[in-house]
Amino acid sequence: MAIFVILNFLNMKNSIFIAITCVILASCGSTRQFTKFTDGQPLEFGMARVYVIKPSFAGAAVKVAIFCDDTLIGNAKNGSYLAWDVTVGEHTIGNTQFVHAGNTLGSGSGEDLIRINAKEGATYYIKISPRLGGMDFKLLSKEEGARKIKGRKKPKQNYVE
Repeated sequence: MAIFVILNFLNMKNSIFIAITCVILASCGSTRQFTKFTDGQPLEFGMARVYVIKPSFAGAAVKVAIFCDDTLIGNAKNGSYLAWDVTVGEHTIGNTQFVHAGNTLGSGSGEDLIRINAKEGATYYIKISPRLGGMDFKLLSKEEGARKIKGRKKPKQNYVE
């Protein structure tokens, strides 16, 4: 009986170790951007630039997919950011932790949206922060946003022209 209890305890310790290892490995993936990464490039005529910044610690294990007008921009991991250009006019930016498979952005629970009316030559900095059941968007000032992207990891680019 004592041997059974000891073996059961060792299996439980191994299970906990394996679970913790899996969580750590899953949270180590890199941020990927699937559209042209425009940070540091001159802004073209009739365009505005959007940055989405993911916090370094809070929500670290959560990878979110960022969409702009139902187009996948990238997958954001903790401590990184995405940058892309949009045409002048209204745009809907959102995030999801789910497969999108043709659904409209914002249709699932846990999906959040922010709408911007992009002005020519403007730069928008949006910070995403975790909350129970999803992420919240917060529009940052130009100064605060520029400060927050310094030192953050740029995404790996899965985009070719």
